[in-house]
Amino acid sequence: MENIKLDILQELENRYYNLKMNYYRFVIREEDRAVIQKVIKIPESWEMYKSDKPLSDEVKYRLSDLKKKKSWEIKLESLYLFSITEIENVMISVFLQRKMDVKDLDAVVDYINTLILEKDDNLINLKYLLLTLAKRSISDFYYLLMSYSRFFKKKNFVFENDFKTIMLEFIALINLLKKRYDLIDKYIEYSNDISTLFEKSSNQLGWRINEFAVKEFLEKENPVLKIAHYRKFAKEAFIYKKELMNFYSFLKYYYNENDGKLFRLNFISESLKTKFDEGKITEEVYNSFEEIRESFRKYKIEFEKIGLKGFGNPDLQYIVLIDFIYKICKIVEFYYLRNMKYEDLQVFRNDILFYIEKEVLSLKG
Repeated sequence: MENIKLDILQELENRYYNLKMNYYRFVIREEDRAVIQKVIKIPESWEMYKSDKPLSDEVKYRLSDLKKKKSWEIKLESLYLFSITEIENVMISVFLQRKMDVKDLDAVVDYINTLILEKDDNLINLKYLLLTLAKRSISDFYYLLMSYSRFFKKKNFVFENDFKTIMLEFIALINLLKKRYDLIDKYIEYSNDISTLFEKSSNQLGWRINEFAVKEFLEKENPVLKIAHYRKFAKEAFIYKKELMNFYSFLKYYYNENDGKLFRLNFISESLKTKFDEGKITEEVYNSFEEIRESFRKYKIEFEKIGLKGFGNPDLQYIVLIDFIYKICKIVEFYYLRNMKYEDLQVFRNDILFYIEKEVLSLKG
């Protein structure tokens, strides 16, 4: 079974991230510079301030407070932007089961631990920072956390109570992904082992087992040990299959246009259109965001077009995984039948084979 080509999806994803990066560099940072140019006009001390229109102490206090607040907000955004967006992007890749450098994954674990410490120490208003980044269309991380809580925990996200718990679960998911790389390596090894045991066929599966080849294959080495390894792999791969299904369903939910990411992009687009019509923003700013929204919309369409079948690591997509599990199961089944191990076979059927067979035939039907 061959993997489904993901070239278009990858191209659309890269375009989306590049547009977001450019939007931050050339739009958001320009807004920040404009704000800074205004607030630096507010004096650090009012003792030497002179004006034809005297200001009350209350107005002076409010202006000084505004200067401190705006300057601090911009510094905070710049300081934490990279780590927050990096966690967000890497976690999406984790859910997609993409291949990533282990060093990059370890770096993100460090970023997560840093944010947990910041939250525990209450040195910054992290919730306000995340919501500000979301409001300015810089990061969707707050809503990623919210969607994760709703989907996996079946409850609304309460930042004060749930942030640390979910971040620790993100670390666990990153560590799990590393283990799944080992599973994929094992798949490649076993795939090479059994490649000659199945022949192409015009049946629903597209292949059929060559029982003579399987018999000869098992007799070459210790069949008991080999079947034990295959059964263990089938069990691990079956668990991974369920993980992939969960991750795919979650991303569909997170991306949705009713209350998910596309909904938020549409909402921001409408808000910017109103501001553009009122002359509050330039056409360049509006068009820059529209490009982001449109690129994500196209990405979402392609993501759903590929569907569950093409979901997962490019080397082991969902359809390839279940097809391969089924092949491993057929070898185990052949061994149990040939050696009259009917009780073991029944347990194996009840645990894995029955469900895999049903799903494979359904997806290939």
